[in-house]
Amino acid sequence: MGLTIHYQLRLPGTVGKTGVEHIVRAVHRRSAALVRRRELAEITPVQEADLNSFRNCQFVSEERDGTTFGHDVPADCGWVFSVWPGPDCESARFGLCHYPATIKVGRRTLRTGCGGWGYASFCKTQYASLHGAEHFLKCHLAVIDLVLLWQKAGATVKINDEGDYWPGRNEAKLRAECEKMNRLMAAFAGALKDAGDEGGPAVESPIFQHTQFERLEAQGLAENPTKIPRAAKIVSSIAARKR
Repeated sequence: MGLTIHYQLRLPGTVGKTGVEHIVRAVHRRSAALVRRRELAEITPVQEADLNSFRNCQFVSEERDGTTFGHDVPADCGWVFSVWPGPDCESARFGLCHYPATIKVGRRTLRTGCGGWGYASFCKTQYASLHGAEHFLKCHLAVIDLVLLWQKAGATVKINDEGDYWPGRNEAKLRAECEKMNRLMAAFAGALKDAGDEGGPAVESPIFQHTQFERLEAQGLAENPTKIPRAAKIVSSIAARKR
């Protein structure tokens, strides 16, 4: 839970394996330059994709007999790297992997819809706000600009920005969305913690580390006076049944 940037990269199938590796390494160099320029925390070297890692999988769903089933689509090959924008922001993974056009599901052949070169990932930036609004903005904007480097390299890019900064580059909207989400998370986490103190499940959340947690919690409860207690009660009762 928290503002997250989701992104997808696609490359024309006409590009060969050697050309794809060249593109990944070229974007890595540009990303490294951005990391230095923006004073971000870290960028890892380009590595061959771990074909057994869920991080490098795509996913396909199908409807059968009124039920939705999900299936992993492992990559055949690829190259990836990560950028860590800064404290309490997730690392953003980038790269290009080759995925099959079809997979076997039992005796059936299922089209994946993602055959060819591509990559899909996400980066949660919300908790970078624990270090202040400017640090949050620095991290969030950097992830967007890192994704856009792939567009300059010829890839098709799709971005779903839960903070509503992209595509309009609206910093005021992003600040407002981050503050709104912090209030919601503080109120919900606080309500769950109160339930835990009364015998419910223990609660851990980065939002407790926010220097303005009490203010955010109070404002979040004021904005959601019935929804927050109700949601906390439902979560606590589910957790209690699982114990």
